[in-house]
Amino acid sequence: MITRDIQLRVRYYETDCMGIVHHSNYIRFYEVARTEMLREFGTTYQEMEQVGVMLPVLDVQAHYISPAYDDDLLTIRVTLAEMPKVKMRFDFEIYRENGDRINTGTVTLAFMNSVTRRACRAPKYFLDLLKPYFPEA
Repeated sequence: MITRDIQLRVRYYETDCMGIVHHSNYIRFYEVARTEMLREFGTTYQEMEQVGVMLPVLDVQAHYISPAYDDDLLTIRVTLAEMPKVKMRFDFEIYRENGDRINTGTVTLAFMNSVTRRACRAPKYFLDLLKPYFPEA
């Protein structure tokens, strides 16, 4: 299991007329966290696309517990619980600066060959980057 914490400050434009973060932005927060996690592994979405693999989203789930507000400093905890195969699932928890958990969610992506547009296994180079975190795999 791999877990990383990514901090993000809520920007004014991410809020609605009540000053509350619009629900759709949590999905963006998830994307920021998983992109940064991939970067920490030593890769990016662009590098995967260059080797002919895309990662479309198959499923997104979000559970809203408490609102976030303009200028809140949020911690997005992202977890990759298992070595990817054809799919890769990220789990998320979002915390306010005071430690209150305000949101949980999951995003499942599929590895897809960019030419055939069919599901494929995770690229070997990507799995090699993850092996130190999943020694049993």
